Amino acid sequence: MTNSNSSAPFDADASLLSDSRAGVDAAFEALPDALYLFDHDRRLRWFNRAAVELQGEQKVALEGRRCCDMFWRVEDGEECVVDRAVTNGARVEVEMLAGPDGNQPTLLIVQPISDGGVMERAIVIARDISQLRRAEAEALEHKSFMASIADRTPDEIYTLDVAGRITWMNQRAEQGQLLMLPGRYFNEFIAAESRDLTTESLRRTVAGEETQFEVHAIRTRGTVRHFEAHTSPLWKDGNVSGVLVFLRDITERKLSQDLMAQSDKLRAVGELAAGVAHNLNNSLTVIKGRAQLLLMKTTDEPTTKSLKVITNAVEDGSMTLRRILEFARRESFKEFAPVELGELLSSSIEIARPKWQTKIALNPNARIDVAVENHEPVYVMGEAAELREVVLNLIFNAVDAMPDGGTIELGARAEIDGGCFWVADSGCGMTLETSARIFEPFYTTKGKKGTGLGLSASHGIISRHGGQIMVVSEPGEGTRFEVRLPLCDKVARFIKREESPPVNEQCSTARVLIVEDEDKINCVLVEAFEAAGHSVASVSLGADAISYLESNECDLVVSDLGLPDVSGLQISRWVKQHRPQTPFILATGWSELVTPEDYETGRIDAIFKKPYTTSEILDRANQLMLDARSALSDEFVLTT
Repeated sequence: MTNSNSSAPFDADASLLSDSRAGVDAAFEALPDALYLFDHDRRLRWFNRAAVELQGEQKVALEGRRCCDMFWRVEDGEECVVDRAVTNGARVEVEMLAGPDGNQPTLLIVQPISDGGVMERAIVIARDISQLRRAEAEALEHKSFMASIADRTPDEIYTLDVAGRITWMNQRAEQGQLLMLPGRYFNEFIAAESRDLTTESLRRTVAGEETQFEVHAIRTRGTVRHFEAHTSPLWKDGNVSGVLVFLRDITERKLSQDLMAQSDKLRAVGELAAGVAHNLNNSLTVIKGRAQLLLMKTTDEPTTKSLKVITNAVEDGSMTLRRILEFARRESFKEFAPVELGELLSSSIEIARPKWQTKIALNPNARIDVAVENHEPVYVMGEAAELREVVLNLIFNAVDAMPDGGTIELGARAEIDGGCFWVADSGCGMTLETSARIFEPFYTTKGKKGTGLGLSASHGIISRHGGQIMVVSEPGEGTRFEVRLPLCDKVARFIKREESPPVNEQCSTARVLIVEDEDKINCVLVEAFEAAGHSVASVSLGADAISYLESNECDLVVSDLGLPDVSGLQISRWVKQHRPQTPFILATGWSELVTPEDYETGRIDAIFKKPYTTSEILDRANQLMLDARSALSDEFVLTT
C-alpha cells in the first residue's frame, strides 16, 4: 500500500490481494477504521493511515512491532487478543481504551487468517467507538432524567398496550397500588361504577383520541380514591401502539369542594332561617306585649287564663324560633364560661341513659356498655348547654348505630393548645361517602326516624366555639367522633358572675324615648311605659331620635337595632358622647350583631331579644333609671 512501507510486504501475499492493488490500497487507506496485518511471527507488517492516527506514533515506529507490545492484554488474560485469536482459530472482539492518550473507547476485532490450513497470521480492525459511547451516555442520562421526572411527578403514569394491559408504570403508581403489576388489565383496578366510562375512554384513545374524565380507583387495602384521568395515544410507525394514562389523585380536593358546598348550604339555610325568625319575632313580640298589657288591666279570671294561654303559646313559638336560629347559628352569642369536659360527659350520660335503657327494654338480647376515660379535669371555654347538646347528639347517634347492642366509649384529655373529648361506638360504621356528608343539613341515614339536623347543628355549635369536630369510621368497624375546643385560662375557672339583684323599687315618672320602626311594636312599648306612669315619646327613624335628644332631656332610650336610616348602634354612640348619663336599651331580633367593641364605642346598658316581655323591659328600665339617678345624686353631693 502506498502510505505504508515502501518494501511492499504483500508481494508474497498475492492470494490476499487482487490484481487491482492500487484500488484496494486506496480503499483501505480511506477506511475510518484502523487496519493492522500481523505475520506468523505476530509482527506488524501492514497498517493504514487510521492506524497511525489511533496509535499516535510515526509509521516507522509501528512497523515490525509485536502485537503484544501494541495491544494490551484485556479481561485479565495472560495473552494478547491477537495471540488468543490465532491460537484458538476464532474471531475475537473486545473493547478497550486506546488512542494517543489511552482514553479512547475502541472496539478491537481480531480475525485469524489461514495459510495452508494453519492459523498463523491475523487482521486487526480497531474501530473508534467514543462517539457511540458518548451518545449512549447521553441517552442514558436523558433516560435517567426522564425516569426521575416520571417518578417524582405527583401523578400516577401508566403505559398500556392496545388491549388495555399495563406495560409500564412510574414509581408513584407502584407506591399507590402494590398489586398493579405489568401484564394485568388496567380496568381490574378501577371501581365498578367507573369501569364502563374507563373502557369507553380507552377505546377512544386507541382510535387516536385524547380523553379526560374522572374515575374511582381501587388502591391498597381496598380503599377507593377519586382520580382525574388523562389518556393519550402512543404512536409508532403511524399507528397507535398503546395508551399513555395519567391519574391525578383529587380525593382531598373533592372533599374540600364538598365541604365548601356544605358551608354554602348552611349559610343559605341560615340566612333563610334568620329572615323568617326576624319577621316572626316581630309578630310574636306584638302578640305577647298586647297580651301582657291586657293582663295588667283585666281582673276577670277567665280572661286572665286565656291571656296566659296566649303568652304561653308565644313562649313555645319563641322556643321553636330559637331552635331554628341555633341550627342556623344566627342566635345571639352568649358569654362563654369555663366548662369542665369530664363533668360535661358525666351529666350528658345521665341525661341520655333512658335512651339506651328503653332500647334494651325493647330488645332484651341487646346490651349497651358505657366506658368513660377521664384522668384529670380539662377546662375549655364554651356554653355548657350547647356543648351538652353536641354530646347528647353523638351519644344518641351511637345508640342508633348499635341495634343489637355494643360499647360506647367517651373520654376527655388535655392537649397542647386545646381540650378534646370523644364519643366512639362499636356499631355498624359508615362508608367514606357517608362520612363526608354527615354534617350536611337534612342528610340522614335513619330514614323517616331522622331529621338530618342533629350533626349539622353540632357542627355549627363547635364552629362557633372556635373548635373542630372530626369523624373516623369504617363499615363494620364502628365510628369515632372527636371534638377539639380552645383551653380555658386557669384564672377564669374561679371567676364567678355577679347577678343583678331584683328590682324592688318602682322608679317615679320618667321621660322615655322609644325608637322602633315597626308600628305595632312601637305602640306596645309606648302603652307599656305609659301604663307604668312614664312620659313617652316615640319615633321610627334613628335620625329623628338624635334630633329629639338634641333638644329634649330624656331619662331612658329604648331602641331597635335595625332601623331604616341610622342604626341603633349609631344612636348608642351618640348617647355615649352627648348624653353619657342616659341609660340605653337595645330591643332587637339581631342581638348577635352586637360585638364587644360596640359596648366600648356606645352606651349599651341592656339587650333584649325579640320576642321579649314588656314586664322584663320595664323592670330593667326601672333599675337602670334608679341607678342613673343615684349616680347623679352621689355626684351632686361630692360636687357641693
